Amino acid sequence: MLAVIVIVVAAALGGGIMTFAVGLPGSPCEGIAGTTRNFSILASINGFNDSKDHQGQWPIMSVHRCDIVKVTIINGDTQTHGFAIDNYAIRGTEIQGGQTLSVPPFLASKIGQFRVFCISFCTAHTFMQNGLLNVG
Repeated sequence: MLAVIVIVVAAALGGGIMTFAVGLPGSPCEGIAGTTRNFSILASINGFNDSKDHQGQWPIMSVHRCDIVKVTIINGDTQTHGFAIDNYAIRGTEIQGGQTLSVPPFLASKIGQFRVFCISFCTAHTFMQNGLLNVG
C-alpha cells in the first residue's frame, strides 16, 4: 500500500514539474482575432423563432471558430422557457415570461455542430429542442 502511495505521489509531482517546465497549452484561438456575432432568439408558445409553424426552420447560428458569440433571448410568452447550448452554455438559463436575457458571451473555440435546446419543460418544449450552433 505504501509503495502505491509513493508511486502516485511521484507521478503527480513529475506531472506538475513537467507542466511547469513545458507550460500549459495555449488557447486554440490565441493570436486569432474573431468577429463578434450577435443573435436574437424569440422564445414563445410557438417554440424558438416560431419553429412550431415553420417545421425544419430551427434557430441556426453559424459562426467561425474563434468568433465571440452573443445571444439575446426574448421570451414573448407568459410561461418560463429555457435556453442552453451543448459545449458552450450547458447549464443553460431560464427566462421568465416577458423577459429579455443576454447569455454571457462566449468564444466559439471548438469546431462542430452544437445543439441549442430548452432546459425547462413547457407546453412548447418539443419545438425548442433542435436548434444548432454551427462553428466552422
